[in-house]
Amino acid sequence: MATSDTTPAKKMSLMQLTILVAVNMMGSGIIMLPTNMAQVGAISLLSWGVTALGSMAIAYGFAQCGLFNNRPGGMSAYAEDAYGKPGYFLVFLLYFFSLAIGNVAIAISAVGYLAGFFPDVSATPIATCMSVIVLIWLTTFANFGGPSITGKIGSVTVWGVIIPVAGLSLIGWFWFSGATFGAAWNPKNLSLSEGLGSSISLTLWAFLGMESAAQNSGAVEDPKKNVPLACMFGTLGAAVIYVASTTVIQGIVPNAELAKSTGPFALAYAQMFNPTIGSIIMALAILACVGSLLGWQFTISQTAKAAADDRLFPRVFGKVNHLDAPVAGMVIMAVVQSLMALSTISPTLSEQFNALVNLAVVTNVVPYVVSLSALFVMMRAEKVDAKVYQRNTIIVTFAMLYSVYAIYASGKDAVLGGMIVLALTYVIYGYLAPRFPSLSPKAAGNGLRPAKGAAAATVALAALAVTLLAFPSSDTRAETLDGIRNAGRIKLGYHTDSRPFTFRDEAGKPAGFGIELCHQVVEQARKTMGMPNLAAEYVPVGRENQLRALTTGEIDVLCEPTVPTLTTRRQISYSISVFASGTAVLLRRNASQRLKDVLMGRELETGPVWRSNADRVLQRRRITVVPGTRAEAAVKDTISKLNLVVQLVPSQDYAAGIDRVLTGAADVFVGDRAILMDAVRRATVGDDLVVLDRHFSHETLALGVRRDAEDLRLLVDTALSHYYRAPDFPSAFGRWFGVPSEAVLTVFKTVSLPD
Repeated sequence: MATSDTTPAKKMSLMQLTILVAVNMMGSGIIMLPTNMAQVGAISLLSWGVTALGSMAIAYGFAQCGLFNNRPGGMSAYAEDAYGKPGYFLVFLLYFFSLAIGNVAIAISAVGYLAGFFPDVSATPIATCMSVIVLIWLTTFANFGGPSITGKIGSVTVWGVIIPVAGLSLIGWFWFSGATFGAAWNPKNLSLSEGLGSSISLTLWAFLGMESAAQNSGAVEDPKKNVPLACMFGTLGAAVIYVASTTVIQGIVPNAELAKSTGPFALAYAQMFNPTIGSIIMALAILACVGSLLGWQFTISQTAKAAADDRLFPRVFGKVNHLDAPVAGMVIMAVVQSLMALSTISPTLSEQFNALVNLAVVTNVVPYVVSLSALFVMMRAEKVDAKVYQRNTIIVTFAMLYSVYAIYASGKDAVLGGMIVLALTYVIYGYLAPRFPSLSPKAAGNGLRPAKGAAAATVALAALAVTLLAFPSSDTRAETLDGIRNAGRIKLGYHTDSRPFTFRDEAGKPAGFGIELCHQVVEQARKTMGMPNLAAEYVPVGRENQLRALTTGEIDVLCEPTVPTLTTRRQISYSISVFASGTAVLLRRNASQRLKDVLMGRELETGPVWRSNADRVLQRRRITVVPGTRAEAAVKDTISKLNLVVQLVPSQDYAAGIDRVLTGAADVFVGDRAILMDAVRRATVGDDLVVLDRHFSHETLALGVRRDAEDLRLLVDTALSHYYRAPDFPSAFGRWFGVPSEAVLTVFKTVSLPD
């Protein structure tokens, strides 16, 4: 044991540090980036030019700082050269906070990918929380082996990024379609400036992590040489891969599918090859995400250790084992991150967690500005050549201005939160200042002991954590209309395959009865807010993520009419009723009469339709449903209650379900009656199909609205009420469901609310 204690711990090489930088940037950011960019359109690719230049300028600035200052602490040590210990602590605590929040977010992303293979890990909010906590602790334990082991693990997990992303950048062009890319260019009809601006902050997220080489300088071989090189090589390599991969994928996968995908690279490979290859790519994405979390856990522990070594953080964070791993600090941070993970348990805490994630953007970029500004002091102290000074000044000034713009792009709530954190950072430092008498002569003269300062700082730090966890998201409550006004657009969700309610027409534009209702909502919003040029942004959503899209603010209104239930009302609110529908069945017209009789509830020739008789008729029948619909839930419930022996066949959408019935791959298609009737009317072989004249359930449908957004809900109800009483409503209804009877029109007038 004595020998192992005195043996120098192995440190990271240039290659390992470069890989760490690349993994930290690409591990979780690039995996979902194509989906995020597709929600804007391929026009968002233009933002790569500005973002890549800004990020390279930031990386260059860190590389130059690393030449003049290779002390442990990275950005904090750079800031100390210009601003002393207060600057060190400011950068350290802001960056430390952003890492803690970011790690939990990465863990949540990894659990989301794992759910594709093991659905139980995210089946309930509690299951998601427990899975996140387990992942946090696993990556913490993996770092106990010290920097060399972390670097080696990172060199393996990075292949989870290299294989799918770099591979797609090279071979994806063989499947690239100019027509697909052209259709994806600007689906939201944004102006050039809007398309560029909406993606600047998004693409910067992908580059956060370029500073990790500097943060880990204490665990690197020859840091003066290797830290600057790793910073530049890692960022440059990431930039090339980002641009190539996000460009080619938008010419392979149609925009609507890409925008709602939870695994964009897996989806691309599935289309290029087959679903099995897609599943393999999904597994690699999980590997990359876990590797990214591992790298960031290492980075946050090294950041805390450097601060502890400088007496700016509790000493326990500076204690290392014989492998040079600060185990005690890692365990403490795992506990803190586990507590943060509890924010995934309830919707209210989830909203607060989302606010903290936005706040993490600001707390990450502010240290960029402070530490980069210290380069001027470093260069003067080193008396660099005038040309070098001028060149560095131009590049670093651009980097700082770009960072300031990134803060602006994060939104007013995040900037406000960042100011609060900044103020509290100085409150905490006030207790630590007496430790440094050269900076605080009065405190030193009063004989204040460092231990008391540490205790007070710990109490203040705990108060900061409580304050941040209680920090509300002001954008999700009564200020919804203010948010729409500030954004200059209202975001409307729709399905691409639910005709006649919402769908994408032959021109690629949203259409349907629900879209016509949302047009009225947009006009009412323009009138109410006095904004005649308010933009309407239609966002495609799936049945599996439509509620999440509302709760997270991805959309403001769901134009696809859905059934209000007590369960869903815990998550979202609803408008007044917009349609009365129910569950029905579709089958071939030449299906057996016995099957039709059973489904209609008629008596068979042998007597009443007892359960045993129905079972014999339905035995081994193939029933198809669209996953995620209420029809699927109803069929499964009926099968369970009656103990029927049938084969349930999932169909991707209504068109696929009808095709299964026509080709004989399914005997019965169960779904929404209005959608089935419309499909039969439009089908070229509609005479071969029949929708039985029986409602298996009766349901009212409504538009979804963000929960607790009463101002927006009132606006929606006002628009619908006025439209139901308008003279052109009958013709609008008739376009999708046939000429309405007086009884139908009376129902709509009754549902409408008086002024």
